[in-house]
Amino acid sequence: MMRELDGKLFPAVPTLFNKKTREIDEQANRNFAMYLKETPIDGVAVWVHTGRGLFLSQIERRFILKLWREALPEKTIIAGVGSNKKLGRDDIKAYIEECLMMAEEAKSGGADCLLAFPPVPLKKLSEDDDLIVRYHRELAQIGLPVILFYLYEEAGGISYSYETLEKLLSMDHVVGIKLATLYSVIKMQDISRFVLEKFPGKALITGEDRMFGYSLTRGSRSALIGLGSVLPSLQKDLIESYLKKDPAFVSLMEKVDLLAEALFVEPMEGYIERVEEALAMMNIIPEDCVFDPYGPGISDTDKERIRKTLEQLGAL
Repeated sequence: MMRELDGKLFPAVPTLFNKKTREIDEQANRNFAMYLKETPIDGVAVWVHTGRGLFLSQIERRFILKLWREALPEKTIIAGVGSNKKLGRDDIKAYIEECLMMAEEAKSGGADCLLAFPPVPLKKLSEDDDLIVRYHRELAQIGLPVILFYLYEEAGGISYSYETLEKLLSMDHVVGIKLATLYSVIKMQDISRFVLEKFPGKALITGEDRMFGYSLTRGSRSALIGLGSVLPSLQKDLIESYLKKDPAFVSLMEKVDLLAEALFVEPMEGYIERVEEALAMMNIIPEDCVFDPYGPGISDTDKERIRKTLEQLGAL
């Protein structure tokens, strides 16, 4: 699995809903999968934050995983697992069991690896992070490699302490960590250095849409990223240019930054619809599927900025 992650691009794919029916648009998702199949991606991440995995029903999750597994039979499928249910101390066992059921479902559906959502409800019940460690340790029984997820708190993440990170990264089934700090370049720098120095055998994976190129210079060698669905060839070229020490890296980083700065702006939860809007403008998905039932919506200002950026990048 370490070799499968190195130097790779894994778009965190959105789940496409139809704004008229407010349900998953099966054909639009199939067409989207067929599009990405023809790009140089190395797999995808489903059921993660971009795909609203914790909000999907079991039937919806199964449809999405089956779709991508069939579309990418030889490539890596990473599935997000977790739960966003509220709980009291008496519900801890049920919470972990629900997460394990989702993980088992991912394995049965053909996922190759798990991305562990930060267990925010457990953090609220455990000042010493023992429950967080227990949650990640329990995932070992599924038999799939696990990627930790360091997600900024505004998006539903947890600022794990270095002591907790050391315990988690020491687990044999944990193969790496995805960093998505967004607002904090200092946090990204410090955690990157910590992982590289303390756990050089673990994968350091960027989820830093607004610091994509820079995060590669800080040690990330692959990307699991919401930005990845839009112009993935450009982003794969960015990764490869850095690893090969190609001077083209700088100009590629400028282009990827331009794209990220059009899609990842406040309100940040609106990035999912902005990604979808870019896909619609490129005629990859229908305009009816520019819709995130759990997001803040998209503005005309967003649309104009996205259009201008795609035109500048030669995508329109």
